Amino acid sequence: MNDTLQLVADVTAQTQPDGGPINWWMLISIVEFAVIIILLLGRATKHEDKRSHIKQQVKSEGDIDFGNIVNSAFGAEALYKELIRKCHPDRFAPDADKVAVANDITERLGKHKNDIKKLNELKVEAINKLNINL
Repeated sequence: MNDTLQLVADVTAQTQPDGGPINWWMLISIVEFAVIIILLLGRATKHEDKRSHIKQQVKSEGDIDFGNIVNSAFGAEALYKELIRKCHPDRFAPDADKVAVANDITERLGKHKNDIKKLNELKVEAINKLNINL
C-alpha cells in the first residue's frame, strides 16, 4: 500500500518543462480522442470502398436506360396497383392453373414494382395467360 501511495506522489510531483504539474487526465483524453478519430476515419474509408465497388459494378453491367428510370418514377406505381388488383390469385379461384400463373405473375410484380418496362412485359403476359382486360 505504501508503494502505491509513493508511486502516486512521485507521478503527481513530476512537472512539465514550464514548471507546472502534468495534467494526466488531459493527456489521457487527448490520446482517447486521437484513437476515436483514427477509428472513424478507417470506417469512413471502408464505406467509401464499398460505394466505389457498387458504382463500378453498375457501370460494368452496361448501359443505363434513363428513359425507363424517368417513366418508372411517374407511372410505375399506378400500373403496379392496377396489375396487382387485376392479377390477384383470388380472382381465379376455381381454375387451379390460372391461380398458379397468377401467383407467379404477382410474385414477379412485387420484385419489379418500380420498373415500368418489366411491369409492361408482365401486363402483356397477364393479358395472354389470364385473359384479363386491362
